[in-house]
Amino acid sequence: MPVNEPSDQSAPEPRRDLNDPEATFEDLPFKPQLTEKQAKRANQTFKGMVLSVGFTLAVVIPLVLLNPAPKDEAFESKVNLQQTAEQTEQIAGFEVFAPSLGDGQYANFARWQANTAQGVPYWEFGIVAKNKDFVWVRQAAEANATWIALTTDTAVPTGTRTIGGWEWEVRVKDGTTYLISERKDSTLILSTDTSEQQLEDVAELAESTLS
Repeated sequence: MPVNEPSDQSAPEPRRDLNDPEATFEDLPFKPQLTEKQAKRANQTFKGMVLSVGFTLAVVIPLVLLNPAPKDEAFESKVNLQQTAEQTEQIAGFEVFAPSLGDGQYANFARWQANTAQGVPYWEFGIVAKNKDFVWVRQAAEANATWIALTTDTAVPTGTRTIGGWEWEVRVKDGTTYLISERKDSTLILSTDTSEQQLEDVAELAESTLS
């Protein structure tokens, strides 16, 4: 009686269901065939993609090499606060607040706003401390309730605060604190959304500079 010799070939693995996420072309009930034209188009598409990527790299790489990443200090935009204030006082008609700043502080902008929608010309500048805290200073001789409301983004008054020898009205809105003080010839508005301590430091500078 003939003996059945074991086959060296293992049985083919069953095809996976096509809904199986691990299914491949081998699990299809048929093998997809490309016509000669389809294969030629596919080859041309692949060549076009390679050329497109190569062209993009040829353009981008020189730009990256020619424009290295900026250093942190490159973001510092410093202005000469005292010099700008001296020029402004000639047209402002009041004593312009321009304090001497300490170490780690600088003014990142300073300007006279003459043509404003509110009809109130004013002096403004920004003080940056430790490259993270910011106080916005605005000063006007012709301030009125409308200008103050617009400048403070219609923030609601929350009380008063005495800083140095001055009394300041406090307004708060959306994380921003405003300090408002009316002096003999101008109104000062200080604001910050980063550091109330820095805000009070600037208020003390105003009291010592303009008194």
